[in-house]
This record gives sequence, C-alpha cells and structure tokens, in this order.
Amino acid sequence: MRGEKEKNCLQNIIENCANWYLYGVSYDDLNLLQSILQEAQPNPESSTFPDFIFEDGFIEHFQITSSKVTRKGAEHQREYSQYRKKTDTAIEAITRNMNSRPYLGEVQEYHWVFPQPVHSYENLKKSLEEIWSKHIDSLNKYAGKKQVGIFIVEYPEYALAMCENVYEAIKAGFRYDGLRDQQKFDTYRLSRDKEILDYLYRFSRQITFVFYVFHSGIEVIKLENIPDHKKLLPWDFQVCPLIVLNHESLYC
Repeated sequence: MRGEKEKNCLQNIIENCANWYLYGVSYDDLNLLQSILQEAQPNPESSTFPDFIFEDGFIEHFQITSSKVTRKGAEHQREYSQYRKKTDTAIEAITRNMNSRPYLGEVQEYHWVFPQPVHSYENLKKSLEEIWSKHIDSLNKYAGKKQVGIFIVEYPEYALAMCENVYEAIKAGFRYDGLRDQQKFDTYRLSRDKEILDYLYRFSRQITFVFYVFHSGIEVIKLENIPDHKKLLPWDFQVCPLIVLNHESLYC
C-alpha cells in the first residue's frame, strides 16, 4: 500500500525538475514529463499497481538496496530503523531532563554513530532486477492506460562509489597527464552502469522513462535511447562500497 514515501519522492522530483540529469531525453520529452508530473494523481485503488496514474499512463515507485536482504527485509533499513529509534529515544530523554534541570554554565556532549552494514554492487543489482521484475509482472496484469510508462527507482542509501576504469588496458607505471580525466562519483549512478542499462533496455517497449533518485540528485533515462546513451560510455565503471559512519551529536 502506497503512502508518504511514494508521495514524498514524487514531490521531490517535481520540486527539483530544474536539476534533473537527462539521458536520451528531448525537449519535447521534457515538456511531456513536466506536464505528466503535474497531472499525475494517486491511484484511487490504494493497494494495487500502479502508484500514480495520468491520462495516458502510469507511474510506479520502488526502492532498491545495496545491503543484504533477508526475510526480515533489507539489512541496512532494518538496522538503521533500530538505531534511529534508540537514538531518538535517547535525545528525547536528554532534552526532557535538561529542560527540567538545566546545568548553568556547563556544556554536555552526546554522540551517536551508526556503522553501516556491508554493502555491495552485487546486492544492488540483485535488488533492482528482482524488484523490477515483480513490478513488470504487475504491469502485465494492469488493464489501465500504458501509452507512457514511468518507473521511479529510488536508492536512499549512501553506500557505493563509482570510478571510470580508463586505465584498465594501459601499462602500469606510465603517466599520460591530462589526456583523459576519470569520472568519479561518491555515489552509485545508474546512468553509468552499462550492465544495468542493458537490462532496462529489454523493457523499453513497456517502460518509457526511468527516474533514478539518489541522495544527491535525480537522473531521467529514456529507455529506447539507451543504445545511443551507451555510445558515450566507452569504459566500464568500477563500483565499490564506501566505509561510512553516520554520526550525529547533541550539545546541551
């Protein structure tokens, strides 16, 4: 059943439309997408596919993870939820105590750290393909308008980095200053992943656009233009896990 998570993600896309990264998207496509997002309404059948509908099609949202997934769900989301609950309870208790018994002239510091569980590209790829496949199954059963199909793929974690492997075939120990700068990203970018792009292209007759939403941006990919998109990706990218400690402090 959809809820605030889906609505908030769609609102984030709408509010940041001026900063979208566009791949294979024409000016006419851009005008169409902006019109669609303003028109789209939550599906009145709240527990069924898709999340949002508009005159000629649908929008479906789902999240992916690069952490391990068990029967209890994504390890990262489960552990972070537990950390968040514990931390919020502690902050609330400290704040309540300070308000009732303030320590004049004394500063107290409290710190909390959330060590992320293990993340990997293999987990992310598995998550995307499995969840994507389930939503395609739902689409195949859907009797509504399908002229324009949009999937929103949200990756809420900050756990993977990417680096263009431009030196893969170059002899070690030699310099080629300034000939070709590597593209490096401190987060996973779907637009650079040729393996996943190939997978998405298989569904280009059913899905017109993909919005990929990550912690610092939004990519818009038109699936039918992925072959041209890939021509601008001569090298593969290596994807590596980040070592991240989510840290927060409270000063009273």
